[in-house]
Amino acid sequence: MRIYYQDADVTVAASGLEVHGRKYPLGEIEQAWRRGRRAAGRKAVIAGVVLAAMVAVEISVGLLTSWIWAGPGLLLVAVILLVRVVAHLAAGSTGLQALEDLRRYGRLHELWVTVAHAPILVLSTDDAIRYGQVCRALSRALSDHEDALGGYPRR
Repeated sequence: MRIYYQDADVTVAASGLEVHGRKYPLGEIEQAWRRGRRAAGRKAVIAGVVLAAMVAVEISVGLLTSWIWAGPGLLLVAVILLVRVVAHLAAGSTGLQALEDLRRYGRLHELWVTVAHAPILVLSTDDAIRYGQVCRALSRALSDHEDALGGYPRR
């Protein structure tokens, strides 16, 4: 049996879709569709706070540096610029990770199927990568199943 996707909760195979122990044979799935909405999950909120903190630190260091440049503290300016460079190096990967978390976890994704004329929510997640893998696997499985039936549309 061909397995298109499998993790702890979801298995998409040539025989059908299994989610949390419930099985839906491919021949009984009449339709599959996606729905998404904005969701400010914990990871997305943390990413936003990290980005806001980075911007606030950068603005305050910039203002402090310009204020000191006007005075005689050249050594102090050099120390502040060194701290600024070290902060940029430390926050660079954190900022990129925060942006990635906003992109990956910023929406709630839902995968629905229709079985026996009844809509069923089979997957609801904020992980865009996992959601995409499951959707592509189900699409491939349904397409292969339809091709095996001779290309005739299901019901």
